[in-house]
Amino acid sequence: MITKAAKILNTKEDLLQEFIEIDPFSNNQLEGFICRQSTHNYGAMVLFKVNDEETEQVIYCTPKLEFPFDKGGNPRWPTIIQLETWNKLDGTNILAYHYTYKNQDYFSFKTRLSPVLKDGRFGGFLTLWKECFKNNKWIENVIKINPKYNLAFEMYGFRNPHVITYQIPLDVALLFGVDKNHKIKPPSQLNTNETDAKLPYHISCDSKKDIGVIYEELRIDMSLLNSDYEKDGFLVEGAVLYIFTDEHIWRQFKCKPNEIQKLHWGNSSIPKRELWDTAVNSFEEGDSSIEHVTELLREEYTDEQIGRSEQKIKKVFLQAKDHVKLVYKVNQCWRESIKQGFDITKNKGDTFRFMSKFFEKREMKKVGTIVLRQLN
Repeated sequence: MITKAAKILNTKEDLLQEFIEIDPFSNNQLEGFICRQSTHNYGAMVLFKVNDEETEQVIYCTPKLEFPFDKGGNPRWPTIIQLETWNKLDGTNILAYHYTYKNQDYFSFKTRLSPVLKDGRFGGFLTLWKECFKNNKWIENVIKINPKYNLAFEMYGFRNPHVITYQIPLDVALLFGVDKNHKIKPPSQLNTNETDAKLPYHISCDSKKDIGVIYEELRIDMSLLNSDYEKDGFLVEGAVLYIFTDEHIWRQFKCKPNEIQKLHWGNSSIPKRELWDTAVNSFEEGDSSIEHVTELLREEYTDEQIGRSEQKIKKVFLQAKDHVKLVYKVNQCWRESIKQGFDITKNKGDTFRFMSKFFEKREMKKVGTIVLRQLN
């Protein structure tokens, strides 16, 4: 079947991984192959069996965003008919996708390289998403009124830690849609009528200007906001440009601040914050490894840059692993404290005394920071 899946997706067999998973939202058993090719096939799946029913369903997901330059720094913009610019949120990409079983439509959710959502030892993405889904009724509504599209969401906030430190504990936004022919639709082109759908921040720009000028102005503005990033952390992760081309398709281009893009095209070692972000993201599919982090880094960096950063990669990976593990454990313990009747907003002391039973004394300062930041 792997040969058939490779033919359907027009990719190589070694870029496919077989899976048999239970959909936690319907209890259907899904069997097929998922793709790791860094193109529109990124995370795409071919389902060959749902429970006892053989099938052939192709599910396109969140593609890799493009840079508008080649690695030599030469611009490669398409012909532009329409332009939209949106803030790039920094969290976990969750895709709502459709599949059928016995002529009935089902929808489920996945991260980029996992066929279904699940909780691992170092990441409670299923639990976090169920909370978002319960607290944001618009998510199910917007899925139902856009049946022709799989919908990409971003789950972000302090309880899902990445590079950007958000002040909110946990939130979700609708990013874009992707149809059965892997065509992208920006959020403005989706049906959000009569829903309270949350979207990323729309960035205004003068569409009469040359696209290269717009792009550079965005990068400069973000660099000014991130001017103290080495000390205080990033304030913005970037922007996404949606371009409707003369081929009558939407294409997505990522726009990153000046200093970050120079590092991408240069031969220097990879900055620690980029290593941290990649290492944390690597746990989205469950347990990770240094090899998996290196594989993800190859999507953005050269082998020379990775080689120069080899020791830093190992060090940062272990730090990220400890951090993600601690955040996951803290959230589990906090939920248990709530079940036991503790309310941290009314009595921090009693709540932390309960939680201290599950942590070493030296960890409690970090535990307190994680919990209190989620209350802001």
